Amino acid sequence: MGLSVIDPNIKLSLQTFGQTILHYPSRICSCVGENNGVPLLDHTCIHGFYFDTPETIIGIRTAVSYKLLNTSFGKALNGGATFTIPRLNLLNVEQQAWKKIARGDILALENKTRRDTDILIRGTRDVLYAFNVSEILSIYRNNTKYELTEDYTLSETTTSAAAKLMQINWVTDKGPAAGETYSVEFTCKQQYKVWDDGGQDRGTDVDQLPKKVVAVLRRFILPQPIALSNIEVDSEDLYL
Repeated sequence: MGLSVIDPNIKLSLQTFGQTILHYPSRICSCVGENNGVPLLDHTCIHGFYFDTPETIIGIRTAVSYKLLNTSFGKALNGGATFTIPRLNLLNVEQQAWKKIARGDILALENKTRRDTDILIRGTRDVLYAFNVSEILSIYRNNTKYELTEDYTLSETTTSAAAKLMQINWVTDKGPAAGETYSVEFTCKQQYKVWDDGGQDRGTDVDQLPKKVVAVLRRFILPQPIALSNIEVDSEDLYL
């Protein structure tokens, strides 16, 4: 019979600090291999990934101290967090994310909302990649602001993910020209992309300790590289 190691404080910690999280399992799209490692803008995937039906789990989020993202503009500050995911939830039901969570997956906080921006291309991509969009705040092309109903309407689509995505539908002869970019400001649930899976290795062959993963805030303005960005963090912060 295998050795079973269980953190006796995890249930108490969940009751005090636990948050409801939507876990979106991911799988990489073949278009990445067909386009020299870069996802196609007009493809049905989301920045090179497809996502399955989300699982509602409970976990604990803690901050990562140093969050530097390598971009074409140099080092940029990028929000991050460490998520602790126990095997069992508060009802003693096993959480699939504990076994299956991996790099590229999305974690959305059920009770946290944030404001964000995405850049779309009319006729190429008129769908927001963010999950759980609650409100469109504004749409601009340079200094031209477009108005709901007069210039565009909104609808939901499930084209490229199990979750519903918000789509911009332009009124005839209104809005940007085909192929032109425009910015969409919106609110949605706070979302993180899993960058590193710490596993459950604590020096035993078999254990049931909570899994810990490091994640970065999900960004929409620029496509994220498949390597999920080179994030620099203090090693002491990863498994606190």
